[in-house]
Amino acid sequence: MLARDIMTTGALTVTPHAPIADAARLMLDHHISGLPVADQGGALVGIVTERDLLCRPEIGTAPRHEKWIQLWLTTDELAAEYVQSRGRTVGEVMTRQVVTITPDTPLDKIVSLMIRDGMKRLPVVQDGKVIGIVSRADLLRGLAARLDSLPEAKTEDLAVRGHILRQIRGKRWVSRPIVNVAVCDGIVELSGSVASEIVRDAIRVAAENAPGAKQVIDHLSVVPRASGSKGQT
Repeated sequence: MLARDIMTTGALTVTPHAPIADAARLMLDHHISGLPVADQGGALVGIVTERDLLCRPEIGTAPRHEKWIQLWLTTDELAAEYVQSRGRTVGEVMTRQVVTITPDTPLDKIVSLMIRDGMKRLPVVQDGKVIGIVSRADLLRGLAARLDSLPEAKTEDLAVRGHILRQIRGKRWVSRPIVNVAVCDGIVELSGSVASEIVRDAIRVAAENAPGAKQVIDHLSVVPRASGSKGQT
C-alpha cells in the first residue's frame, strides 16, 4: 500500500502570518495535533504542532534556566528559545525542517520515518504543495480495513500445524523449546516448555496468525535456562 491509499486528502493548513491562537483553535476544533504551514501559493514552509505551543509565559510554562545552564547555551540558542516561547505568529514558532512524503511513498517507509523521528503525522507533498497528510490514525484505519477484508481461511488442520511449525522453526528465540502443536477443527493447542514469557508470547502470536486458526489454547510452561547457559547462535 502507498500513502495515496490511506492519506487524508486536502489537509488543513495555516499560513506563517496566522496568529498562534488561530492555529491552536484549529487543532482543538478538528481534534488534530499538528498543522502544515503553507505560503500563499500553497508551498510547504513548515509545520506547527502542539509541542511548539507548550512552553508559553501565558500559562506559566516558559523556559527558565539557572544561570550556570545559560552559560552553556549560545546567544543564538537563547534568542531562538525566546522567540519560540513568545512568538505571536505561526511562522515564529513553527518547525521549519519538515520531513515529507509523496503520494507514492510505501507504508513501510512512512512507519519507519514516524518511528525514527517520533512523528505523529507526515505531510504529503506533490510539486512542492501540500495535497494531504498521513497520520498514525490513518495508518490504523488502513490496517483495520485490510484486516476486515481478509477472507476467512479454510485451511486443513495439518496445513495449519505445518504453517505454525515453519514460522517458529530455526528462530533464535526458540533455540531451546520443547513445543507440541496440535490442531483440531482449527483450534490450536500449544503444549510443552519454553525459556521465557516473551518466547511464549511469540509462539502464541505465530499460532494466532496461522491461516485457518480459529482459536489458540496455550498450555505452554516457562522453564528458564540454567544460570550462565546461552542459546544457540
